[in-house]
Amino acid sequence: MKRSSLFASLLSATLLPATASAQVSIGDIAVSRFSTTSFAVIGGGLTVTNYTTPGFLGTGLSQSILWDRAHPNDFIVGGSGFVGRASITGPAAVSYSLITNGIGLAAQMSWNDAGWIVVADAGTNQVRLLDPATGFVVDLSSGAQPWGASLGAGAWDPMTGDVVLGGDGALYRLANGTATATLIVGGLGGAVSGVAFDPTTGEIIATVLTVNRLIRVNGAGAVSDVAPPFSIPGPNGLDVDHNGDYVAGGGTGQVYRVPHAGGAPVFLANNPGPLNGIAVAGAGGYGIPFGQTCNGAAGPVSLTATGPFLVGSTVTTTSTNHAPTTAGVLILGISNTSYLGIPLPLLLDPLLGTAGCYANVSLDVTALALTSATSPATLSFAFGLPPSFSGYRFYAQHACFEPVAGGLSWSNGLGFRVP
Repeated sequence: MKRSSLFASLLSATLLPATASAQVSIGDIAVSRFSTTSFAVIGGGLTVTNYTTPGFLGTGLSQSILWDRAHPNDFIVGGSGFVGRASITGPAAVSYSLITNGIGLAAQMSWNDAGWIVVADAGTNQVRLLDPATGFVVDLSSGAQPWGASLGAGAWDPMTGDVVLGGDGALYRLANGTATATLIVGGLGGAVSGVAFDPTTGEIIATVLTVNRLIRVNGAGAVSDVAPPFSIPGPNGLDVDHNGDYVAGGGTGQVYRVPHAGGAPVFLANNPGPLNGIAVAGAGGYGIPFGQTCNGAAGPVSLTATGPFLVGSTVTTTSTNHAPTTAGVLILGISNTSYLGIPLPLLLDPLLGTAGCYANVSLDVTALALTSATSPATLSFAFGLPPSFSGYRFYAQHACFEPVAGGLSWSNGLGFRVP
């Protein structure tokens, strides 16, 4: 699709119902639970429906589950000696097919931008890449790894292309293109059982057994609690839902939702038997800041986004510290690395006389608005996400005409992904 038609459809989109399909609805929560045949889905009204397959065609129990945005009735189930596709065809009705038996133990699975599955393989203690169309498996990591034989979780980082892994009491990063992971933070007090990412900051979210914690790890490696310790017993599964809230569970099958801002978990449902994997339909979208900003009239400009980051929803971008009632621009682009052959980010000071300002995204489509009448003022744009954006990554930045060097302030960038 041409960039102009892609963004034109975004800016003129009519909102659509936020449902993935007739069988699986956005927000449905699937759980795997140490089974050789079945998984469960918590649907509307928090009802629990069991789906029994003829067998997962592996050598042991299920360990993880993953929603497939390309086939929204499907969940990918992984475990000991298998990864397979479960397609929900009706109430309590499911078909199942094996994708591969070339896996040791799929402790956690996630998608990369190419539509391949990144597998934290606790059987081989390596990070592996699986083509769901062919079943082809290749190792991303190789040789001795710092987690030794304790790999228990891992997820692909959508902003960096790295993979963040969990072991016994520690988190590690396998940088994109490297074969050996490095330590992010240790001393967590228990085995890391799930890894996810905050959809608006990109920070690491993880569940830790033994100490029963749901934690956040910022870019400096500082650890904080998202929920009070021990408020989620035996947390052994983790995902981020379409609203940016955290869904976690474990113990004897309890599933909880924790607000994006953190706090006490809300009990959702009890799934018979202990669970070990969680997947939320509609998960996988984000709007994460990146790059440098410069000063508006009232100080450094900060650009953030609110979702859901989901087809049929409205996204709002908001920047701060502007002069009141002045013109501002929303810039949408398909790249944050180049524009017309020019590398990004681009320092604008020599061109515009600004002070420490950068073009962080390609200038493909723009829209105009006025800042608020308050001081310091905010600049906001709201736009819908049409079906044509499913599976796309795109970028945004604000610029504002105000009394600063060069007459323009430029925000940081935002990277978006729509599942």
